[in-house]
Amino acid sequence: MLRRNTLLWKISGNGLKKDSYLLGTLHMMCEEDYSLKDKIKNLIPLVDVLTLEVNIGSEENKAIIPEMMKPDTTFLKGLTPAELAKVDSILTSQQLSIRMLDMMSPAVFVSILSLKTLNCSDPRNIKTMEVDLQSMATAAGKRIDDLETLKFQMDMLNKMFQASDLVTYLNMMDDMPAISKKMVTAYQAENLKDLETIIYDNSYLSKEEQADFLTKRNQDWITKMPSKMQESSNLFAVGAGHLVGDKGLIKLLSAKGYKLSPIF
Repeated sequence: MLRRNTLLWKISGNGLKKDSYLLGTLHMMCEEDYSLKDKIKNLIPLVDVLTLEVNIGSEENKAIIPEMMKPDTTFLKGLTPAELAKVDSILTSQQLSIRMLDMMSPAVFVSILSLKTLNCSDPRNIKTMEVDLQSMATAAGKRIDDLETLKFQMDMLNKMFQASDLVTYLNMMDDMPAISKKMVTAYQAENLKDLETIIYDNSYLSKEEQADFLTKRNQDWITKMPSKMQESSNLFAVGAGHLVGDKGLIKLLSAKGYKLSPIF
């Protein structure tokens, strides 16, 4: 199943009254690499609900954004003077500063680093598929739902991304643009197998951290998705990494008795 080149799947059977859909996204892309295919746009009128990983626009999530962005004053304390000097040197070479960690949370900071690795022709024009989907769904009068809260996601990222991970990430910075390009190419081709290889073979995270970031969240989501699908037709739009592998959502939903049909 995973060798079929598609990131969009219809979910049916298992007593569902209406079909739902599963879409793998890339959270951030350069404008020159980005497109929203008609097969995705055409689903918006068919579903009742757009369900994202996190609905940033919910009142609950909007209220805690300032708190979630606050810096962690202890973040760098475990690094040696030599490591701190190395971090400072690499960040300076990237037109960034170690002092940015005095102004924002580690999770926000790593998002900025991720933007740098995309190597866009104009970094101001980053595209986010979830934003476009949410705008289309709102315009069509569809409800927006989510699978987890912003607090959960930010707490997880801040806990997972330690100072030692920053050192590892920065040591990979020179290789990251090429890795990002490979990921975009695989995503554009909707090649799940290549995406799985790129995600798992080029992560700065340990195997345990990868399990927390992908596998454990998939297992949590799979307990929430059935009731959402029983109530309404959903378009679930989540990071493409959550679809792939033996513990990805495609396999987990199939194991629960749903029929997953590729949409090309």
